[in-house]
Amino acid sequence: MQYVIVAEHPPQLCPSGNAQIRDIMKRGAQQIPGLAQRLGVNIITMNVYGPEHVVIAVVEAGDIETVRDFAMQSGLAQWNTVKVNATWSLEEALAKIDNIPTIF
Repeated sequence: MQYVIVAEHPPQLCPSGNAQIRDIMKRGAQQIPGLAQRLGVNIITMNVYGPEHVVIAVVEAGDIETVRDFAMQSGLAQWNTVKVNATWSLEEALAKIDNIPTIF
């Protein structure tokens, strides 16, 4: 199953201006691949929305709890508001909408 992690932080907690968070982020980034492997999380992509103070990741995992554990253990949840959402592929979404009546 694929999940999207969206981590948003306020400007005062941005690694671009906060030395303590910058250090935490740099150390955490080095540990993320090993943590993901230990938890069974496959990172498809992890990107930063530059000046918008948002980090986004698309991952695969067996369940949402594993992804939540990843967000906590990676430290992302210490300086971000983290949202984890399960997703469907386009094909899965199209199949699901065929099973419900339209309303308009």
